This record gives sequence, structure tokens and C-alpha cells, in this order.
Amino acid sequence: MSCVGLVSVDPERKWIGGRYYLQHLVRCVAALPPDERVAFADVWWGTDPHDDPFAEVRPLLARRVVIAPPDRLVPRLVRRARRTLHRWPDARDLFIDAGIDVLFPIAPCAAPGIPLVFWMPDFQPWRMPDLFSGELRAWYARHYGENGAAAARIVVSSEQGRRDLERFFPQFAEKTRVLHFCSIPTKEWWSLDPPSVAQKYSLPEMFFVLSNQFSHHKNHLVAFEALRILRDTYGIEATIACTGSTYGFRGDDYMQRVESFLREHRLEHSVRILGLIDRAEQVALMRRSICMLQPSRFEGWSTVVEDAKTLGKPILLSDLAVHREQAPARGTFLPLDDPAAWATAMAQIWSAAEAGPDENQEHEGAEFIERAKCETGRAFTRILAEAAGRR
Repeated sequence: MSCVGLVSVDPERKWIGGRYYLQHLVRCVAALPPDERVAFADVWWGTDPHDDPFAEVRPLLARRVVIAPPDRLVPRLVRRARRTLHRWPDARDLFIDAGIDVLFPIAPCAAPGIPLVFWMPDFQPWRMPDLFSGELRAWYARHYGENGAAAARIVVSSEQGRRDLERFFPQFAEKTRVLHFCSIPTKEWWSLDPPSVAQKYSLPEMFFVLSNQFSHHKNHLVAFEALRILRDTYGIEATIACTGSTYGFRGDDYMQRVESFLREHRLEHSVRILGLIDRAEQVALMRRSICMLQPSRFEGWSTVVEDAKTLGKPILLSDLAVHREQAPARGTFLPLDDPAAWATAMAQIWSAAEAGPDENQEHEGAEFIERAKCETGRAFTRILAEAAGRR
């Protein structure tokens, strides 16, 4: 296997979690001994992107490949003759000429003709159908069904994801593999002074951080209602700093609900909605915070939880099977729809916490990630090698 072609799932910066997912996997493979690594190239169909979704890991990629059929007459005729000779009905000749053996996690074009390892991030359209229009559910059904059928291997991020696949796409179960990803720190994670970044955003010395996009299933309101209970019942004036996109992927009504709730309960100054900020600044705020919050109703495999594990941070998180599977060492699991329980846990954290960073916690996180990144890297390369053998 000479080179694996990576295809961006976030060329327009609308799904930053998908971008981080690919970057973390590249870093996991780069952490392996040289004789265990595989080469990666980012692959584009037709034209280069305006924004580079691999900028942060660009030095770890062998090259960028732009693939397109020839537009001049003679090369087109030569290609047609070659494809006829070999009976190739697809685009494999273009990928072979570019030295690409396997594609991950999606195909850049229809019928690429080389092995695809297809990533199914989660099964939310089936598990939470009310959050999706009929048109969008149909799109996911086609996307998963067609690519799943074409794939040499399918990757899901958790055992919960495997169970969902076996329920909704049982025909693909045999070629499905579980790949747990982890958050790999870079030098940028430690490049900023956390107190200074908190001061830049006018945050108090002690605050919680909630890093999720503003989408219905992320369940911000249970944490915000807990914040109100902290104030009204415990007399604690706490702050939650929220990072994450406010882009209305499934409509703007969720953000409107959030803003209305904050106004109604006079929480506009206690909940700081910072939007999608620079990753280094986001990590600095996580490090500075007294605790991370993850109240989501559904996750494929939570990057936020992996960030907490890598940083050694305490995290309050919803009691989901996938969160249990992730098993953060400093995690406290709480009911999805019980803000009083969240408030009690937040009050306990508040009473004993100091502003970060905490060197002991971060040392524990560093020990964890040294093990986890190589485990993930080896699991990923095994799956890619399996797929390459299915040419």
C-alpha cells in the first residue's frame, strides 16, 4: 500500500468535528514507528479547495493530489483506449496514475474504482428522526446505503455505532470495523497562556466550558437550566463559556430557543456564547476552566470527551452508552433531562475547584494519550491494509 487518499468531509468549515477527526487519525499514524506508518495524500476531484482542511497536519501528508479526467482530445482518446483494453468502467486509472491505493473516509467522485474505507460517523437520522426532514433522511439513507455497498470496509466510531449499523444496515455488518479515535495534542495546544485567553473573552477566574455546536441534539438547555438553579437555589453566580458553531445546520430555531431561554431567565451574562473560535484558544479555555460539560443527547464518539481525557480534565457528561464506552477517568455521568442533578454536580465541582491549568491532571492526560494514539494508529492501518487487499 503506497498511499492512502484522504477526502475532506468539511471543505466549507461547517462540521469542524469531522475536520478534527481526520487530523487526529493522521497524527495517530504519525506517532507510530516509521516501519508501521502509511503515507497519506489529500485527494480532490477537479480542483483545489479555497480553504485547506488539512492545514494543521499538512507537514504529515506526503502530498496533495487533484484528480480530473483529461480535457484535451488526444489524452482523452488515449484514456478511452486504455480503459477499453482493461475493461475499466470507472475512474481507477486516474487514481492508479496518481499512486492512490485506498480512499478514506468518503469517495471524491462516483465510481472511483479503488477500495474505499467508508466512515459512518453515527446513526442519528435513524435514532432521532424528528430532527431531520424527510428529504435529509432520504439523503442519508442513499449516502450510507450506496457507499456502504461500494466500500471494502466500513468504519464506525464505537461499539454503539456497530450495534446501530447491525440494526439499520445488517447487510454491511461483516465488513464493519470499530475505530476509536482520540484527541492528539499539538504544540499549539500549549502555545497560549490560558488566563490571558480567558481575559481576552472577559471570562471570570472560575468558569465551566461547554464546547458543542448549537444543534438540537447537543442539549445545551439542561446545562443552562442547571446554571439558573445554581444561582437561585445555591446562591452561586457561575459562568458557562460556550464554544462551537452557531450555524443552523438543521434550522435556526434552536439558537432562537436558546437565546429566548437566556433572556427569560436573565442568564445572558452568565452564558458566554463565543462561537467557533481558534482551536488553540478553545483548548486554552478548556485548560483554564474548572470543569468541562457535555450534555449531548446523542454522539457517535465525542471529541469533547476525548479532549477532556487528553487534558486530564473533570467532565460532567450525559449518561449515554457511547459516553460510558469512552470512559473518561474524571467523568461524572448525569441524567439527560435532570437539570437539578446537573446543578448539584456543578455545585460540588464549584465548591472544591480552582482555576486551571492543573499540572497533575495534565500529566495524567499525557500518559493516557501516549498509549491511546498508538493503539488508534495501529487499528487504523490494519483496517486500511484489509481494504487494500480487497482490490
